[in-house]
Amino acid sequence: MQSISSLVAELVYIFIDYSNVTHEGSRELNIANDHFNVDLNRLVLTVCNGRKSGGVFIAGSTPQTAPTPAKDELAWRRAEHHGFNVKTFPRNASNKEKKVDSRLTCDIMLTIRKNPGILVLVAGDSDYSVPLEEARKENWEIEIWFWNKGKSKHFSNFPYTSLNFHYKSFVYITGPRNRYTFEISSDIIKNWKWKNEPIMECYCALNLLCQFQWVNKTTAHLYFDNETHLKQARGWLFKKYPMLLKEQGRVGKSVKVLQDKKITEDIVDLPQQNTDDPLDDQYVFVDLTESIILK
Repeated sequence: MQSISSLVAELVYIFIDYSNVTHEGSRELNIANDHFNVDLNRLVLTVCNGRKSGGVFIAGSTPQTAPTPAKDELAWRRAEHHGFNVKTFPRNASNKEKKVDSRLTCDIMLTIRKNPGILVLVAGDSDYSVPLEEARKENWEIEIWFWNKGKSKHFSNFPYTSLNFHYKSFVYITGPRNRYTFEISSDIIKNWKWKNEPIMECYCALNLLCQFQWVNKTTAHLYFDNETHLKQARGWLFKKYPMLLKEQGRVGKSVKVLQDKKITEDIVDLPQQNTDDPLDDQYVFVDLTESIILK
C-alpha cells in the first residue's frame, strides 16, 4: 500500500502568470492580443498531461481606469468556477503590471512547505528563477512550460516544455476572419453557462486551431482553413450531439471565402486529452436541442 507521502509526491502544482502567457503567446503566434485567448482549464489539462493536480494558482493584471477586457474577465471567472486560485491586481498609471510576480512567488514559497511534488511554472519571467531554486532545494521536481521566444535564459537549468507544440489544445481566436465559414444559431445557446466550451471542444477533438466569432447571443460563425476541416467539424458535431442531426432543417453548402495568410505553420501537437484525465469532468458539456444553420 502506498504511503500518504508518496501519494502527495505525485501531485502537480501549477503556477500561471496569465498576462505573461497571453502577451507572449499573441506575439509568438502573430495574433493580435485583442483576439488572442487562452482557455485556462484546457491549459491546465495540457500541463497536467494525465497527472493529478494538487492546486492551480493564477495571477494577472487589470487596467487601472478602463474596464477589464471581457475576454480576461471570462477567463478568470471560469478558472474560479473550476476551483483555481485566481488573484488580479490593477496596473499602475504607466499601465505596467504590479504585484503579479510577487503574488505567484508567495504562492510558490507557501506551496513548497508541503511534501515535495511537481511544481510547474507557466511563465517566462526571470524573476521566478529565485523561488524555483528554493523549491529545488526542498526536493521538488521543477518544470517550465512556456513560449519559445518569451522564456528567460535563467531557466536553462530546469526541464522545459514549449507551448509552441501544444497551443491548439488551449488557444482560441475570436473575431471575424476570412476563412471557410459555417454558422451555428439557436435560442438554446442563451442558456449555456460557458457558451465557448462546445465550440472549443469540437476544434480540440479535431486538433484544429479554434477560430470563431459570436455574432449575437444565439449565433456564432465558426472558421476553418479549408473545406475539409469544415466538413470534419460538422460531422463531429452531429456525432457528438445527435440532436443536431434530428433537429437540423435546411443544410446549405459551405461557403468558400477568400483566405488570408495562415497565422502560423503547422507543428507537432500534444496528443489530445481523454476522459481519464483528472480535470476532464470539469468541462461543461451541453446538449444542443435546437437546430444549427450551416452556411
